[in-house]
Amino acid sequence: MAQFRCEICGEGFEQKSRYERHMQTSHPKQAVSAADIEKTLKGVDFPRTRDGLLDRVGDEAQPVREILEQLPNREYRDAAEVARAFGELRTHKKAPDNQPSKTGGQQAMQASSSTPSAARLASLFAGIDFPVNGDELKRYARPKASKQEMQILEKFGGHTYHNMADVTKELNRVS
Repeated sequence: MAQFRCEICGEGFEQKSRYERHMQTSHPKQAVSAADIEKTLKGVDFPRTRDGLLDRVGDEAQPVREILEQLPNREYRDAAEVARAFGELRTHKKAPDNQPSKTGGQQAMQASSSTPSAARLASLFAGIDFPVNGDELKRYARPKASKQEMQILEKFGGHTYHNMADVTKELNRVS
């Protein structure tokens, strides 16, 4: 009778070393991806330092937590910057400075503070089910939006928005 049984496929093994080899070859652990990190960081307010990110990530996300612990201890403006640092960690190469997350972040920081960026709008409407009308957009954003952001949203038309591209076009129209 087998002493060690695979919880995934049910195969039995007499020796622990064969069981462990079976687990490594037949059911290897999936490596953490940038998408896993982004999913774990969903809902985290930025900017945050590495330690601030670790405070927000629970122990149930241990593989992602281990990756975050290895990142440089600096302030990250958004999840894209965290993903960029993760890529540098994985490849051991510094990413070029002209990557969209960096240039876009710089442009957003220089933009008028009274006009929300498309990325900020995307975060305000994360999880919304399109299509929606203007009033539904405003109602959805109200708990998370600043007073200035709500003033911009009040200028939105009452027509139907089918996706975030429609919302971005409307932002460009009203600002």
